[in-house]
Amino acid sequence: MAVAVDFREFLPDDARRDLIRRVEHAPIEHAEAILSAYELLQQLHNKGMLDLLTGVLSAGETVVNHVVGVISSKEMVNMLRMGLIFSNLLSSIDPDKLSSVIAQASKEPPSLLAIGKQATSKEARRAMAVAMGLLNIFGAALEKPQAAKHG
Repeated sequence: MAVAVDFREFLPDDARRDLIRRVEHAPIEHAEAILSAYELLQQLHNKGMLDLLTGVLSAGETVVNHVVGVISSKEMVNMLRMGLIFSNLLSSIDPDKLSSVIAQASKEPPSLLAIGKQATSKEARRAMAVAMGLLNIFGAALEKPQAAKHG
């Protein structure tokens, strides 16, 4: 028949004495890590990063409020949205096809008739429609500041 073993938690007689012993032995046990930490600290000091971090920490809430204000601005939100849209577009482009098109550019230029034939393809017309749409959007955006200056 099995006998239950009492669960004991090891607590030293004097926890403070044990802590002092661990602190005294730490430089011996972790000498290489401590030296690396000192080197890193010196490099941070040489580059002025410690002063920068001290300033950021002392400014604390002011820095956080400024960063939050910048990130939540309408311009930043729009930029992030456009970045996601363009990253999705770029991920759908076949790099091999792009490479072959660029390689063709260094050869003999195609005739105007050949360019016209390419322009009538469904893909080229779709791209031209997007380009025209973008030109309309940019034109409208350029007109807004002008109207605000004169109004």
